[in-house]
Amino acid sequence: MSTHRAVAITAVGSLKVIDLPTPTPGPDEVLIHVRYATLIPFDEYQLDTGFALSEGDYPRVVGFASAGYVEAVGENVEDLKEGDRVTAYNFPDTKNKAAQEYTLVQRVQVAKIPESVELHEAASITDNYTTAIYTVFGSPNLALPVPPSLVPSSAIPERAPVDLSAPVLVYGAGSSAGQFLVQALRIAGFTTIFAVASSRHHAFIRTLGATETFDYHAPDVVAQIRTSVGATPHGRFAIAADPIAARSSLTLLSAILESSGAPSGAPTRLAILAPFKDGDSVTNAPESAMHFTFPPWLDALFAGKNVQLLPIYTFQLHGDAFSRENIVPVILPRLLERGEIRPNPVRLMQEGSVLDRVNEGLELLRMNKASGEKIVVDLQFDA
Repeated sequence: MSTHRAVAITAVGSLKVIDLPTPTPGPDEVLIHVRYATLIPFDEYQLDTGFALSEGDYPRVVGFASAGYVEAVGENVEDLKEGDRVTAYNFPDTKNKAAQEYTLVQRVQVAKIPESVELHEAASITDNYTTAIYTVFGSPNLALPVPPSLVPSSAIPERAPVDLSAPVLVYGAGSSAGQFLVQALRIAGFTTIFAVASSRHHAFIRTLGATETFDYHAPDVVAQIRTSVGATPHGRFAIAADPIAARSSLTLLSAILESSGAPSGAPTRLAILAPFKDGDSVTNAPESAMHFTFPPWLDALFAGKNVQLLPIYTFQLHGDAFSRENIVPVILPRLLERGEIRPNPVRLMQEGSVLDRVNEGLELLRMNKASGEKIVVDLQFDA
């Protein structure tokens, strides 16, 4: 049996290069020769704490997105061939993860890349792009109407119309997921998009579609946002999203959304990306708990404030037929070909061995030093 090299968590706190058997693609599967792999904070959580891993889950290859070349395809895969440039969303199991020479993924988790997009840029897209598009168009999430330009008419699910002139808000808009959420709301057709992020990200976020930007460091940021939304014809937010999902971000949002309109009428729908963190940033401190269900403090923050809380579980997207069949394989190539979605800025890890690169990338995530950019690892192993 042929083998390949991979970077994997072998126990809590232990990251190693290991050999794994190289699989043969089965029906509806694609084997990808990985050139670049992307790391996210969840990789760091799992390495440092064993979060959401049991004894039988080791070794666990890291990386949730990749880009490379099709090596082989299984039965039923007729629209991809050997050598095609692709990007993939890499989950849930070790054989499907990104930081290995060959990864095996379902066809529905693979997007063909146009020549206009560099491979390392493509590797930065798939995981948080998927989160954002699933949040906005997936069910049971916001489930907004799908523009006919995104998919064939036969694939468009029936949805209730929404007022696209209503203000919407993205907290943490400078983060990778936040950048894609701004773009997803723009793609949905919203014309008034408020974005909350560090001021150094404001100019870039406006190029993605934000129409109003606010710095969460400002001591009067709540008053600024309340005044601005109050001056719109709607006077309140229809939708808000928080990909940071930390106690500090949600506390700020509870103050913003409480005052965004009268207590009567339709609630503001707040989408919150799991896991939910007791800490104050997406890189949750080791002593701060994380939760996959709403903790009591979150429910208490929004009690009586006419806000509908929507937990977003990206790993459940395959339970929604529209999301499974369209978000990555159909919509992403169309958006890239038209230039309608932009990759995150990339921090490319190229120095030292592959293990050195992964460790350095995880340390940047651990220390919250990858603000506004994506950690992408050059996965060329030494001969």
